[in-house]
Amino acid sequence: MNWLFYFEVCFSGLVAGLVAWLISPGGHPWDLVENFQTGLLVTGVFCGLFTGLVTSLPVIIMEKRLSKAAACWISSTSIGLSVTMLGGVIFAMSADIILSRVVIAGGVIRFFWWLCLSACLAGCFGILHGSIRIMCRSLMGLTPALIIAGAFVDRFFLSDSHYLLAFLLLGGMTGSGFAIAWELLKESWLDEYVGRWVMFRYYLDGPEFVAGSTDECDLSLEDGPESLFVITEKDGLHIIEAHDDDMSLRINQARFRYRVLVDGDSIVVGSRVFIYHSKLARSRDIMPEAVT
Repeated sequence: MNWLFYFEVCFSGLVAGLVAWLISPGGHPWDLVENFQTGLLVTGVFCGLFTGLVTSLPVIIMEKRLSKAAACWISSTSIGLSVTMLGGVIFAMSADIILSRVVIAGGVIRFFWWLCLSACLAGCFGILHGSIRIMCRSLMGLTPALIIAGAFVDRFFLSDSHYLLAFLLLGGMTGSGFAIAWELLKESWLDEYVGRWVMFRYYLDGPEFVAGSTDECDLSLEDGPESLFVITEKDGLHIIEAHDDDMSLRINQARFRYRVLVDGDSIVVGSRVFIYHSKLARSRDIMPEAVT
């Protein structure tokens, strides 16, 4: 379990819940049917802050790049805000049309609201990473978290006017479910051990993972070329290609230009060492020969 990532995401959820509680004008803050304006405002702020913090906090802690973190914050927050608010508007309109024709229990409407919110929030992460796989992974964690937390919020906390506890519970559960799903469903990743108790983890989720010295890279290094190496996925295998001219990059202390990564490979970049791991690891014996 990547506890650093877990605490980062849980902290993001708690902060998002706290800020959403502070700006909530009153009334039921999560009921878009009876309290549309308040519900839409709270939904947008909570989801926008959550997506922005989840994306930018790891950049600040692991890479210490404020400019990159700011760019991640702006793009993630805007997507989290707009997508979930649009989803809230569609849900409210659909619920109004359905309720005008059919009598449905309030608990059923609330269940579908939390389901809709989890789908919209998972869609935000899918859009940010450009991956349906990421969206499905996020949905697997967000759906049970929001439904369980939402049931407690509707039944106990909001009915007794414990609004702060309701927002904190929702934020904490959202972050916890999201982080656990990402850890349990991860496939390939890079680990960097920076201390006895601290480990930085970079998830290889997209079709391409770029490391270099610019803010546009997935892994931004302190110095070196703009693009040091690229890891691409092909047929379930990850292939790394070096872009440095002086061939200073090493894998298991050996120089390379292009090769297939195997679980446990050490990628050495100066004084930093990244360990490649994959749940889909295969034996070297059945892999094609790598070009070194």
